[in-house]
Amino acid sequence: MNNHFIESKWRIFVWINLLWIIGTIALGYIAYTSAPPTGSSSLIESIKIIFLSLGGLGVVLPTYINAFNAIEGRQTQKIENTFRLIEKWDDPLMFKARKFTRELKLRQQSLSANELVSEIDNNPELKQSIVLVMNYFDQIRVSEETKRINVPLFNRSLGPVMQDYCHRLRPYVEKQGAQYLADWDRILELSKLVK
Repeated sequence: MNNHFIESKWRIFVWINLLWIIGTIALGYIAYTSAPPTGSSSLIESIKIIFLSLGGLGVVLPTYINAFNAIEGRQTQKIENTFRLIEKWDDPLMFKARKFTRELKLRQQSLSANELVSEIDNNPELKQSIVLVMNYFDQIRVSEETKRINVPLFNRSLGPVMQDYCHRLRPYVEKQGAQYLADWDRILELSKLVK
């Protein structure tokens, strides 16, 4: 749901009230000018209609407020999830893993794709670091697919980093199989979404 609609919450609230009151007055007038049922007066019937209509407003307004609060709560939760995922990038375990991948990056220009894969496979600490980083990026992909995070907001912070890792680790991911590569390519696509 776009932010403009959410920002219009109180303006819509006022319009609902205004239109409902105008409708209530119109119904009261119609009830007053119509022939009342036997044993009743026009005044009594119009008062009944007005109170029934106002009772309806008492049901509609709390429902409206609850619906908007739920929408706003969902938006807030999405932003909180985004910030938690960004903070996780600086988690001590991730920081250590990134240290190994940075060392690999310094040597990447002189390594072929096969040498890169061999380097990762032959170094258990580096392999563990690569897997941890890949799992982190997969969490981003799953979070986007389930609409748990605001991807453009996330990408303003870590999008270029994700793109760098996606290109750098592609030969290793390619070796893992077609499904891994398809997910990895999806992560690269997501990293480019910025409003």
